[in-house]
Amino acid sequence: MTVASDSHRNRPLRFGLHTALPRGAQFAEFAVTVEQSGFDVLTIPDHLAPTLAPFSGAATACAVTSHLRTGTLVLNNDLRHPVDTARETASVAALSGGRFELGLGAGHMKSEYDTAGLRFDNGATRVDRLIESVDVIRPLLASEPVDVDGAHYCVRADAGALVAPPGVEVPLLIGGNGRRVLQLAGRVADIAGLAGFSHNHDATEVRLTHFDAAGLLDRITVVREAAGERFEGIELNGLLQFVVHTDDPATAAAEAAESLGATAELLLESPFTLFGSYEQMAESLVDRQRRFGISYWTAIDAWTGRESALPHLAEVIKLLR
Repeated sequence: MTVASDSHRNRPLRFGLHTALPRGAQFAEFAVTVEQSGFDVLTIPDHLAPTLAPFSGAATACAVTSHLRTGTLVLNNDLRHPVDTARETASVAALSGGRFELGLGAGHMKSEYDTAGLRFDNGATRVDRLIESVDVIRPLLASEPVDVDGAHYCVRADAGALVAPPGVEVPLLIGGNGRRVLQLAGRVADIAGLAGFSHNHDATEVRLTHFDAAGLLDRITVVREAAGERFEGIELNGLLQFVVHTDDPATAAAEAAESLGATAELLLESPFTLFGSYEQMAESLVDRQRRFGISYWTAIDAWTGRESALPHLAEVIKLLR
């Protein structure tokens, strides 16, 4: 079974690196390295942790590079009012010459809400807020009037009254794994971000609910059905959890599986991992674009205690280009 269309199979491959490690003054140098390594996009998460804030990090990366794009993967919608999100987005997009991609999500880590003194509502309510937020952000970035009087936000403004127009287009990525979030991506996003996993209510457990091929096909189908005819124009993004260069994929997968409470077999077969030689990884990504239509892959740079994906995916990029 495949849900990929010819337009998705024929898109140029893009590669992103997602970094969450604190880098301080070394971040500018790191961004240059990412660009020189062949990556197209450097994305930054949005967590209340000792890491760079997403907008300032993205602006810094664009300031020291010439063609690298930056983005958020993804903003926690509940940490900012949508007008402020639009203002920050417009500013970074303008300063970077249009090299910014806005990624939005509904938020999921209860501990962060508790730290900030924010009420942690159920998932349905958080997604409701995200939907209303998008209804504010998209017209503001397009210099269009906003008239939203919802359960969570009330914003009425003439075009350009709240946000200086960026003068460039800002691609919108909406990412997640839940049905309603992916339906929203299908209706309004330029890029649909697919992760393959969900969390329990307070984000203390990771659940690999759609981590295999069948699960990914199911989630893409959700996007496609919500998108209708506009599905052809949506870029599909996949989040690579592991990029492991090894002569023994089975052993490497078994070691990685322990941290997720999964089986080695699941990780070896998952579209969200890469194990093997650089040639095998390159062949896998070509096959996945043919099967699933994913043309934009983002690898997690490193988690604590894990080897960076940067040098390994850089070698794969060389082979594919």
